[in-house]
Amino acid sequence: MKRKLCELGLIILFYLLQVSLCRVIAIGGVAPNLMIILPVLFGYFNGSKEGMYTGFCAGIMYDLFFTDLLGFTALMFTLIGFFSGMLSNRYEEGNFVIPIFLTAGAVLFYEFFVFIGNFLLQNRLILSYFMTRVIIPEIVYTVIAMLILYKPLHLLNKVLDSRKRKVKDIDETIL
Repeated sequence: MKRKLCELGLIILFYLLQVSLCRVIAIGGVAPNLMIILPVLFGYFNGSKEGMYTGFCAGIMYDLFFTDLLGFTALMFTLIGFFSGMLSNRYEEGNFVIPIFLTAGAVLFYEFFVFIGNFLLQNRLILSYFMTRVIIPEIVYTVIAMLILYKPLHLLNKVLDSRKRKVKDIDETIL
């Protein structure tokens, strides 16, 4: 229960950073998508269920305040958390390569579907413009943000896991 509350607190913190700090550090109108980092990393650290939970909560928060279509981002972030969790068995503490590719793939996946929803349906078929002006810069920016946030989130995950293990060890000694 404490883990879920801590994750909800993290989602709210990342949302606040997204709406305040990211608008200040945006380059050319492109800012890092901090909300997408949570389902990627928590799915990678803890498995598909945790990634889907974090992705759904972060997606709903994103939908409520950033988009007109409720549920689209929640669905995308839930899928991103699920697919990131599929690689949790390859999790190693010092390995940055898999999270980098997961984050880049998640931003590409999400922004491609945003392109389809916002531009393709309005008959603006300039994918090359959208790729070079929005998707690729956002991928680079979000990966850099993920590299900065990887260690603090990893340490938080270790602390939350150690609490869970302590409770499990206490339960096993009682039984």
